[in-house]
Amino acid sequence: MGIIGNTTNSDNEVGKRTKRIASNSIVLFLRIFLITIINLYAVRYILKGLGDYDYGIFNAVAGFVLMGAFFIPVLAVSIQRFYSFAIGRGDMERFQQIYAASMNMILLLVIVLLLIFETIGLWFVNTHMNIDGQEQAANVVFQLAIFSFMFSLLQIPSTAAIFAHEDMGIYALVSTLECLLKFIVALLIAYAPASRLVFYSSGLLVVAVLLFCSYVLISRLRYPECRYRHVTDKGIYKELFSFSGWTMYGAIAGTGMIQGSTLLLNVFFGPVANAAFAVANNIYNAFNSVTNSIVLSFRPAMVQSYAEGKNEYLNTLFNLNSKFILYLLTCISLPIIFEMDDILQMWLGEMSDEKVLFARLFVIYSVCLAMHHPITTIVQSIGRIREYHLYVESITILNIPVAYILFKCQLPSYSIFISMIGLCAFAHVVRLFCLRRIYPVFSIGQYVKTLILPGMMVIVVSSIVTYLVHSSVELAWMRFVLVFLLSSLCTIAMTLLIGITKAERTILLNIVGGVYRRKMNRSK
Repeated sequence: MGIIGNTTNSDNEVGKRTKRIASNSIVLFLRIFLITIINLYAVRYILKGLGDYDYGIFNAVAGFVLMGAFFIPVLAVSIQRFYSFAIGRGDMERFQQIYAASMNMILLLVIVLLLIFETIGLWFVNTHMNIDGQEQAANVVFQLAIFSFMFSLLQIPSTAAIFAHEDMGIYALVSTLECLLKFIVALLIAYAPASRLVFYSSGLLVVAVLLFCSYVLISRLRYPECRYRHVTDKGIYKELFSFSGWTMYGAIAGTGMIQGSTLLLNVFFGPVANAAFAVANNIYNAFNSVTNSIVLSFRPAMVQSYAEGKNEYLNTLFNLNSKFILYLLTCISLPIIFEMDDILQMWLGEMSDEKVLFARLFVIYSVCLAMHHPITTIVQSIGRIREYHLYVESITILNIPVAYILFKCQLPSYSIFISMIGLCAFAHVVRLFCLRRIYPVFSIGQYVKTLILPGMMVIVVSSIVTYLVHSSVELAWMRFVLVFLLSSLCTIAMTLLIGITKAERTILLNIVGGVYRRKMNRSK
């Protein structure tokens, strides 16, 4: 049986667990919405309080420390995978062993990073960074940033436990409170009694400590298995290091591609191209946030389903996750692509043809890249990630030499996105063949028939409708509203008609009906 297609799972089980996934998705979307608004306002107060020069110093110094931030999602995904697998097997003893082993592993990482930052990092800050007149403050900021980062690492086993138990409401609440606390710190910068730069960094450290304590306390109170114990089983450490290592290879490849692209654009086209790429990269990060919210809602249930041996339900979740990502991102991306000129004008106050083109191409790349998540989740559930990441991420990193050759052939700056999108599509094909080899019940033919072909039809029809609306309305504000409204309605209608099956449509209507009934009951 292919992954995409009809399943024979109990309707009650599918409905119940799918409603929980949908509920988690809604909670995480609300979290993103609130955090985005708060962060937009926070930036204004931070700039006003610190000024351009001090803000630049803070970003340079703290940014050096945060280069190691890619460890956080890698470790969180890896540890959560083992947690979810243990929950699926009903082995809470194993869960506790993984919790303790992950704590030991992260403590070791903290010590290693601390040594690196306090030697090489300190030397770099004091000899290579332009911090004239603020040397003392910059050094204090560097130390505060290090400890803030360390507390972020130490909270990973606790946050991963929350994700594995699918308590997304708790995560959304705590992370939103974190954002509010950082906003308060930004507001208070103007009233700092001493160095505003040091005050702001100190405030962020206090927030990091409070966040760490909150997650640890919540995990200990809610999950009895989150207790530290001495673990001597070398097999657990070997599994964690192996899984994290290959996952980290993927993270490094993705980060290297973005940073390498920035460097190549600087060498061949200068700072103007860099600025356009940086603006587009912000939009890419926003799309990543939306995608991660969907993936975070589905991943624990998918891992647990595989651990329980419920392949048919896993197939259903894979199906829903893939379509959820494709159609939701299509609904969001089409109006943004067509109205990118006005969006950049409202956001930045100015725009150029290069910025608009880069942003549009980055949106397309974001949608293509997002489709790999359901595949990766199944591969991670099975645990055979070495071959998968070795093949796929090696293709990803090829973007750097390919783009270099294109630029050497005097092709325009936007050709780097042709390389990125082309290699992303090729990597997706490789992902499918890897999944077919690792998970034999998967059918590439069914995947194409029930996801790719209907998905292309939805995208083409919705694009035509969006183009017609965009080109036929001259008044800017009216065009902007109509494009977003009619494009979204068209995508939703096409999705309901041809994008999803009758069974999926029933599940979706049940979810919507359940949410409506709960709201009506609360209002009474």
